[in-house]
Formats: sequence, C-alpha cells, structure tokens
Amino acid sequence: MADKSVDHVITDPPFEEAAHTLQRRVKRGNGSGSATGDRMSIEPLLFPPITEDQRVEAARQFGRLARRWVLIFCQVEAAHKWVAAGEAAGLVYRRTCIWVKPDGMPQYSGDRPGMGYETIVAFHAAGASKWNGGGQHGVFIVPKGDPDRSGHPTQKPDALMDKLVRLFTDKGETILDPFAGSASTLTAAGRLGRNSIGWELSPEYHAIAMKRLDAAREQLEICA
Repeated sequence: MADKSVDHVITDPPFEEAAHTLQRRVKRGNGSGSATGDRMSIEPLLFPPITEDQRVEAARQFGRLARRWVLIFCQVEAAHKWVAAGEAAGLVYRRTCIWVKPDGMPQYSGDRPGMGYETIVAFHAAGASKWNGGGQHGVFIVPKGDPDRSGHPTQKPDALMDKLVRLFTDKGETILDPFAGSASTLTAAGRLGRNSIGWELSPEYHAIAMKRLDAAREQLEICA
C-alpha cells in the first residue's frame, strides 16, 4: 500500500504472552465447538501472542499508512510498549483510552483482582489532531456481550466499535484494520458510511469475517 493511503487505523492485534495463560481466560460455548448444550468452557486464547518484532513492524506500517488517527487495542501492561513503538514510527501519542467491561470475566484463581477493562492507545499522524468527541473522556463503558456470537474469542462489541468510529473518523474516510479478526472494525465502518480495508491471517477467522461482512451488506441493502 502507498504511503498515507488510508485515513485511520483501528485495530486489535494479538495481546502479550501473559494474556494467553490460564490466568486470563475467555469463555467458549457452542459457537467455538468447545462445549456442548448451554455449557461454557473457560480456556486461554488459542492464537499466538504478538512478538516485539511484530509490534515494531506493525507500528512502522501504521505510521507510514495513516493520515490521521491510529487506535490500537492492547492490555494495560503493553500500553507503554505500543507508545514507544508508535513514537519511533513517527506517530504522535495522544491518549490511552479505557474500555470498561461491566460483564468482564472474574479472576477465577481468586488471588488477585480480575481484568475488567482493556486499553486503547490513541496516536495521531504528525500535525494537528481533531476528533468528534469534544472534551469528553476516553472511557467507554460497554458490555462485552456473548463472546461466541461469531466464533471469534475476542470479538469486540458492535456498540464499542460504533462509538470509536463515530468519535475518531468522518463519513467517507477509509479505515484500515490489518488484524481484522471477525471484522468488527470493518462492519462498523460499513454501518456508519466509512470505507474500510482489512485482512486476517487465520483462514478460520477470515471465513467468519467474510460471513459477517456479507450479512452487514445485506442488512444495509434492506435498510436502503
């Protein structure tokens, strides 16, 4: 892709190794095939964690491609790593936002507080930044909802993605998500009149993403 060929990057890369252990687990039910009936199993994430080399290269590409905002979901322990990588790539750090999950997973070991939130590191390309939120806080209180509604274990809720797209982007702009997962960013972009580009390494999640995008297009055609 050409330099500065997209307006924004909104993406959810793999988390750190610590997030892939039994200490931080996700629910899996019928959609993942890991449980039967209405039972839910509690398992660690199955896809590999991000490496430092991958983080640095991802940040370099984000800085090269984006004309405006770059929003990166990450666990709080990695926020400073993304800030360093983004600034090294020429991006300007603006804020670390918080997604509060009222229905987040408890700490099953019971020996420490659970993780009821995720962080979203917000960068801007060089130059003056603006967003559509005025002076409001970058704290978004949105339930996770059913984790198996698509089959992707870390799918972000539509309500959260709609908020981010509305606040940080404008109609007609193009949003890039190079870690597309189940296409939460891309479907939000379509609902709200933005263009989008994305790709996903996993064939399984790519199939889920295409199914969701097809359903979103059909819904837009019905409503048109």
